[in-house]
Amino acid sequence: MLGIRVVALEIHGPKGPRVIDLDHPFVAVHGPTNSGKTSLADAISYCLGQKVEWRLAFSKYVTLCVLRIRIGDSDYILRRPLGKGGAEIEIFNIGHELLARLPVKVAKNDPGATFSDWILSELMLKDVIDSDEIRALNSRTARLTFSEVWPYLYRMQSEIDRQVILHAGGRDGARRTLFELLFGLSDPKARLLDARLKECRRGATEQERILRNVQAFFADTSTPPEKATVEQESAVGEMERITAALQRFREVITQWEKTRRRLRTQCEGAQQAWHRASATVERLRAAQLAEPRDTTHRPKPGRRTSLTCCPACSQAISPERASSSQCVLCLQEITSTSPTPVPEPTTPTADDLRRAEEGLARASVDLTQALKALESHETDDPKETRLSVVELTGQQAACRERIEQLKTGIAHSRRLQELQAGVNAAQEESASLKREIAVLEQQKGERGQILTEIEKSLYNEVSEIAPPWFNGSVRLDRERYLPQIDGQSFSQLGGGVRAAVNVAYSLALLRHSAALGRTEKPLLPCFLIVDAIRKNIGSNKVDEEFSARLYWRAFAAGDALRELGRGQVIVLDNDGPPEKVVGIRAFKSVKLSHEEPLIPGVSHADTGEDPMA
Repeated sequence: MLGIRVVALEIHGPKGPRVIDLDHPFVAVHGPTNSGKTSLADAISYCLGQKVEWRLAFSKYVTLCVLRIRIGDSDYILRRPLGKGGAEIEIFNIGHELLARLPVKVAKNDPGATFSDWILSELMLKDVIDSDEIRALNSRTARLTFSEVWPYLYRMQSEIDRQVILHAGGRDGARRTLFELLFGLSDPKARLLDARLKECRRGATEQERILRNVQAFFADTSTPPEKATVEQESAVGEMERITAALQRFREVITQWEKTRRRLRTQCEGAQQAWHRASATVERLRAAQLAEPRDTTHRPKPGRRTSLTCCPACSQAISPERASSSQCVLCLQEITSTSPTPVPEPTTPTADDLRRAEEGLARASVDLTQALKALESHETDDPKETRLSVVELTGQQAACRERIEQLKTGIAHSRRLQELQAGVNAAQEESASLKREIAVLEQQKGERGQILTEIEKSLYNEVSEIAPPWFNGSVRLDRERYLPQIDGQSFSQLGGGVRAAVNVAYSLALLRHSAALGRTEKPLLPCFLIVDAIRKNIGSNKVDEEFSARLYWRAFAAGDALRELGRGQVIVLDNDGPPEKVVGIRAFKSVKLSHEEPLIPGVSHADTGEDPMA
């Protein structure tokens, strides 16, 4: 257990910084309403990483808060500006060397260290309250930070007449866990086991949900998971048989189609050969029947003459005539390069025609044979094979679909087995964790003793304060760890009574921690700020005596911390300590007023008067 001592607070306002010395085991901050008492406590809270709802003047004029604290034997300086810059806190050593700049909140995508991690480590609470092992579990267990510890150390004016140990709402379980850790009712091992148990139960619940869905799937199908594998093997065998048959049939069809394409090619070739032969015969026959057009200049038989023709009328011209440079028919001028050679006409003979007719006859025979072969082949079309292919293709598609369904069923079946094994393993682990936790609970025989000791400390504080309405009965609720006074629960007490009991409870926890300060337990840091210690207490003589007793117990807590050599009590009040206790106890007095306010130049914390007016 370590204590926290606020050595000094530095506030930067419109007229420069103001340094407030707070280095004492017991500090009394007093002054009239709106002179800055609560803002002073809020500034300490702000420098320790807490969220603060500032008064008007503070949020308007203060730009920076600097806190010097002592934890154990180490002094640190904490700097946190107001506004957007307040997302980080700078930590310096006593020599003003920067040690770290840490964010106040945990970033979503940055698991790095925060200010809470640092101060919990300095207070030797990190492994107990915010264990990295629990974080690594991704557990639903609420994460505990220094912000959960702070309400034990700062009794706000707005919270002093309310239950601060266990608030109603979603954080109730987290605060209960924190109380048990701080006062030795539980330990990190038990919390880790509890976190593992919760994570295990969460995983088992999710696996059971998926398991039910898979089981529902099998309930909607005709094939149970036990037969899925056998049926799949049968379906695969049938698929192989169908595929082999299809392959054979398709090979037959492919070969038939290949032969047909070959025969068609032969037919096309025979047809083309027949057309060529027929055209040749017709041309030769026409040539024999045709009369010569002009034989005037044709050479005599047996004489080879090179002829040219007129480019204008195409009249054949002999070389002798062509040299005259003029056509004898159309009298067109002929240049030396104009005449075009005229091919020497040939006259087909009877042999040429006979050979052409013989070629046509052979082409006709070839064409007839090719057409007969194609017709005969097409007559043997494998229609039944084609129908078999269509039928087998449908069977193959249905078989393939069934195999896919069976694959899905088998996958679900395997998943079902895995899930069932996971559920069984999670249940076994949960049972094992429960047994370990039960063993730890049995070993915690001192739990009742710890609560009894805290109850005794609470009784001593309430008895010493001696409220006018007190009848002598004090108990500590073993379930919610809240005081019960004269048979009434904490929530049944009146506002003024709750405030006084809450102060007494805070002092009892502090005294209990201080009394065991040289041992490992409890872990609650020795530090307490009480804002409005006399809240809702009247001003008659009985109330004044009651107020004096409240201050007396606060002084006594400060003396215990001074003897321990660590820790601090800071009390905020309008009037300050009563005269009858001022001369008996040593303390540090910080007096605020509208003439000498917390913020230099700003005389009213609520209205925030303009310091330059």
